[in-house]
Amino acid sequence: MADGALAEIRDCRNQTPELAQTAEQPRRDRGEAEPEAFPDAAGTATFDAATSTLSVPALPAHATSLRAFRQPLGGTAELAGTSTTTSVSVLAAGPLTPGVTYEFWLRRPQLPRRRPGE
Repeated sequence: MADGALAEIRDCRNQTPELAQTAEQPRRDRGEAEPEAFPDAAGTATFDAATSTLSVPALPAHATSLRAFRQPLGGTAELAGTSTTTSVSVLAAGPLTPGVTYEFWLRRPQLPRRRPGE
């Protein structure tokens, strides 16, 4: 759903007859809602083999956490760790298997999709 459509749904919900009955006022006029600020991409990460962590210089704009993923060569990707700082361990899901090549990456948390009327 486009950011503008989600903002329009919120506008409609804020201007209902129920609000008028309870003497509540709408927070804004229809169409004046700002779209939600989604986190930016994590950017370039650095892997520290000594501590088994992925680090970024700063949290992306609008982000409150980082999620590290790992995937052994030919295997299935899994969540390796989550952190609210600029470094995240890739060992939270368990130790790495010696001799196996892994791919690591960061991804911003996915926001839940809202259904109209929620």
